[in-house]
Amino acid sequence: MIIDRITRDLSGAAWIFARLPEDGSPAMYIHRCIQREVWSKEALGDRIIMRVALPFVPFILAVLVAVFTAINGRAIKKRTGKGLIRQIQEQIELAIRFAILPPWYYIFELHDDDKKLHAGEYLNRLETKGGLYRFLRDNNGGLPIPAERSTGSIKDKGRFRARCRAHGITTAPVFFNVAQEKITAVDWGLPELPALPELPERDLFIKPVHGQGGKKATRWDYLGSGQFRRNDGEVATGSQVLERLRHAAFLVQPRLVSHCEIADLANGTLSTVRVMTCRNEKGEFEVTNAAFRMARNKLVVVDNFHAGGIAANVDISTGTLGRGTRGAWGATGDGWYEQHSETGAQIQGRKLPCWFELVELVQYAHGAAFSDQVVIGWDVALLDSGPCIMEANKAPDLDIIQRVEGVPLGNQRLGKLLAFNLMRTVEAQHAPAAGARKSADSSLGTQTEKP
Repeated sequence: MIIDRITRDLSGAAWIFARLPEDGSPAMYIHRCIQREVWSKEALGDRIIMRVALPFVPFILAVLVAVFTAINGRAIKKRTGKGLIRQIQEQIELAIRFAILPPWYYIFELHDDDKKLHAGEYLNRLETKGGLYRFLRDNNGGLPIPAERSTGSIKDKGRFRARCRAHGITTAPVFFNVAQEKITAVDWGLPELPALPELPERDLFIKPVHGQGGKKATRWDYLGSGQFRRNDGEVATGSQVLERLRHAAFLVQPRLVSHCEIADLANGTLSTVRVMTCRNEKGEFEVTNAAFRMARNKLVVVDNFHAGGIAANVDISTGTLGRGTRGAWGATGDGWYEQHSETGAQIQGRKLPCWFELVELVQYAHGAAFSDQVVIGWDVALLDSGPCIMEANKAPDLDIIQRVEGVPLGNQRLGKLLAFNLMRTVEAQHAPAAGARKSADSSLGTQTEKP
């Protein structure tokens, strides 16, 4: 959130969005509404920071143009024929017109003239993670706000698993929950634990309770005789592993393996599908987009796109994969893959197993356990036993979806649903004021009619 606010302030987005035309499209409504209803009503300190940052915008833009042209420019020129000077001019133009900074010029491939024509339809992190999601979540998309919110259960992985299990939603098993120097058995089946229990004799996956993006996650392969080997090669006993975890908050889980039909794409790491669900006009929750994620290097333990992983679009009507790509941080020189860059496995055209079961699972999960969230980005693993929800994201990044699909989402189904929920939220907020004004006008009219 802090990074996205800094990006917002140093792009001048608050001022640029105020000048965008009202063309009646969902994308433009989102841009303008976020500027008007969220950013312009921030705390005084935040508004001051926006103004103070404004003079620095040209300098930041110049630095970003130089850096990302150096990273990508020659590869794009070789691939498309568009020269460096022209790329620089277009980056400056898009930054001034739509607050699209140089990293996203390359992430969204706006050097493609056809895509550049629709630049204003892209939903950027600085507006989604920098205000839109929070505004919709805090106001429940314009619907009555329930007394109990599910947000805390999304942020805390232990609570998330418990909430899912209470609603019969398939999630990954957890052996131990380690927190505040206390180790609690979850799915291990032991009524009482010693201060330092033994780890199960099997491969394990350990991740922070409050982490995101795969940070600090580790894989421990069981070697036998109580010994485990971490993904970086270090060997330790189960007791030593647990002792290291006791001073933080971690979940100890079994290492899960991808479905046999996509094991060649997983590259030794559990692959997951990022699936977007959003509340629709009927109050139901529907899948709008999806991307399949694969580890590029077999030495890493997560498939996260921002950790260098490969992602491919998923046709939500069939579960079929498109081409794979990287480029989460704006380094897009290696382009697209029809086959996995390390294993050689075919990506494009592959059909995911259990796809329709996955769609049914996330739509049920959103409605049953997290219905007070307007939009969720789910991370779902496809196992031999079927789909299994790993995590939920209350502020999902749309860069991965817009890059792999090759189109902006602002005027697509997800953009339309976000605009619908945003409009309903704004109307609900303004309704009390309008009702008060109407009541006052009525009262005034009654007074003036008296003889």
